[in-house]
Amino acid sequence: MNITLSWDLFIIVFFVIIVAYSLIIGRDSTLKVILGTYVAMIAADALGFIFQHYMGGSGLFQGILQLASVSNDQEAVVFVKIIAFVALVILYAVKGSFHVESFNERSGVIRVIIGSTYAILSAGLIVSAILIFVSGGSFISAGITGSQTTLNMLANNSNLIDTIVSNSHLWFSIPALAFLLDSFLGSSKQ
Repeated sequence: MNITLSWDLFIIVFFVIIVAYSLIIGRDSTLKVILGTYVAMIAADALGFIFQHYMGGSGLFQGILQLASVSNDQEAVVFVKIIAFVALVILYAVKGSFHVESFNERSGVIRVIIGSTYAILSAGLIVSAILIFVSGGSFISAGITGSQTTLNMLANNSNLIDTIVSNSHLWFSIPALAFLLDSFLGSSKQ
């Protein structure tokens, strides 16, 4: 069997790992991850701008650039945003001081379907957020803040990346809407 390493394969494996993890931790914890992801997206974006504003041009900043093998300031900001995002998602999932408890009086099959749906939505949300950060995009300021060279290079070689980024608005909205719908349907039966 000959497996060619590609960005598509990397993204698919990353997506599957997030889905598997979400299925292991269960629906309520996956919802906590989704909610934490939304907060982490905004916080990491803001931290990237803070890092750029206060650290740009400093000796520490240049040292971080060399350590991370980053070639310019814009890539360094992207690097900081991604690291901050991943760290914040993990911290919110593990130590977030909020609790999610969903409606559990549904049949086993329905619970599995809902849990699987949340797992897929969680993975899509996280992957989309990372790809938006890689593109130089921002959730705080409108549009792309820097060069799209890295994302364009990846997207030219990957229809999957292009599709995910082109439809990122769906990945960002559907988890929140699904959670709201599930809340309405669950609360009407209580």
